[in-house]
Amino acid sequence: MGNQAYKNIRKHIQIWSHRSPFKRVISDLRLGTRSFTNLSVYSFGLSGLWTAVGSVILPFKILEILEIGTIEILGQPLDKNGALGVMSLIGLPMGAMIQLIFGSISDRSNRPGKRLSYLLFGGLGLGISTILLGFATTFVSLFLMYMAIQIFGNAGQGPANALIVDHVPTRRRGEASGVLNLWRLMGAGIVTVIVLQFMANYESGSAPQWLWYSITFMVVVLIVSTLWTTLSIRPSAKLKNTSLNENPTLENTSLDNDKPEQRFKLSKSYIIFLVALAFSIAALSSLQIYALFFLQDVVGLANPADGADLLVIVVIATAVFTVIPAGKLADRFGRGTLFFIAGLSGVAGSTLLLFVNSIVPVLGIGAILGFSAGLFLTLTWTVANDLVSRIAAGKELGYTSIATLAGSAAARFAGIGIDQLNNLSENLGYKAMLIAVAIAFVIAAVLLARVAKYLPQNDT
Repeated sequence: MGNQAYKNIRKHIQIWSHRSPFKRVISDLRLGTRSFTNLSVYSFGLSGLWTAVGSVILPFKILEILEIGTIEILGQPLDKNGALGVMSLIGLPMGAMIQLIFGSISDRSNRPGKRLSYLLFGGLGLGISTILLGFATTFVSLFLMYMAIQIFGNAGQGPANALIVDHVPTRRRGEASGVLNLWRLMGAGIVTVIVLQFMANYESGSAPQWLWYSITFMVVVLIVSTLWTTLSIRPSAKLKNTSLNENPTLENTSLDNDKPEQRFKLSKSYIIFLVALAFSIAALSSLQIYALFFLQDVVGLANPADGADLLVIVVIATAVFTVIPAGKLADRFGRGTLFFIAGLSGVAGSTLLLFVNSIVPVLGIGAILGFSAGLFLTLTWTVANDLVSRIAAGKELGYTSIATLAGSAAARFAGIGIDQLNNLSENLGYKAMLIAVAIAFVIAAVLLARVAKYLPQNDT
């Protein structure tokens, strides 16, 4: 690239950097392969499908199966919370392993666009698996389809994890992580709200079509968003035989922790980060997974899907307006103080839920938890990208799936304990869960702030 062209790009970057964060997200649509938006749109459909299936479709399918008969695991009968938790728990190890394997495989090529074929493969397989989920009528068939969803979803997610490391310089990864989580949250919120509206009308006998409306909608959104990212950031023909580092259209910088050979030993900071990530995921997942049953049993809503709809809107809207500023502030001032704010907000929200008995205060508390979730999502992904090397980004970021597995497994396994404690005293299980969530927020915030303290400051 000539000097004049280089100067033009630098001038464009300087002008672009002074725009407001949300205007930048919109203008990104016109910036081709350098667009944070194009790098992130795939997460809209993927996150939307994951969230809607896990928090809406699966609970409805489990209740449907329980109406027909009992659910037993190793001779142990399970109620709705336990069945939901155990089924999710069994599928998670497979998903984590697949994400790590496919992320590692995608590291082995130096060609531009090396992650995109995996993202496309995973998206198409995930769509087919979700359609088959709708036909499940037994716990075994439901589990098998959920396992397929785990496999294909994580086959695409593992390589996609490294897109920011591949395309974005260190000094702007907070902002890129904010844009990624903006699309992720909007996908989770918009898709889940619409699916909740559909499923509020669902009856397996008299109105089964609403389940298929939900599945069709989720799959279409997934495929469109996956194609958007794979087509918009694919390399041009003249760059197909060029390594990524030689691509002049992408803004790349080497990381301070890149090494000439691939690392096989995780640093102490990264291990502490993974432990902290597990605690934050456990806290956030617990609040998400059992929200529908919490609204039914504690708040007393006859149709919890309607209340969950409002709650999702509040939580996601708050988080959406948090992630972009959080990323910008993280790039400019560091991550440590923001982690403490995220932890305190999470503790406040989960503690206040101990005292609710109607939907109105729940919605107010949902805004606090949405703020905390927005901070945690952006900050943790920013720090993860800071800690890994470019040459092994897919593999090393794949370890976050292990942390996610640990946190999600703890949250789902808690379903059995919630049911047992609820049997001893009304809603005792939900109260114990909320206390545990508050403790997890504290541990996560302290550990993450410690890791962030020792990160090198990025150039601005």
